[in-house]
Amino acid sequence: MNCFMCKGELEEKRVNYIVDLKETIIIIKSVPAKVCKQCGEQYFDDEIAENIERIVNKLKQLSAEVTIVNYKENVA
Repeated sequence: MNCFMCKGELEEKRVNYIVDLKETIIIIKSVPAKVCKQCGEQYFDDEIAENIERIVNKLKQLSAEVTIVNYKENVA
């Protein structure tokens, strides 16, 4: 698979996924992704994207201004 944006080669990496929800910022560390070697665009498999969505929805309930979690520890 090549990058949709620049057609560069993708490599498996762990990335930090950041969500800014105005009232809070959620950072999910060490998320598995395919990252373009050329432009840095990040791609997530369907299962990973669903897990990210689940984690974000769970953490939105917290009243913390910034929440940092590890991906692996929050995937059930």
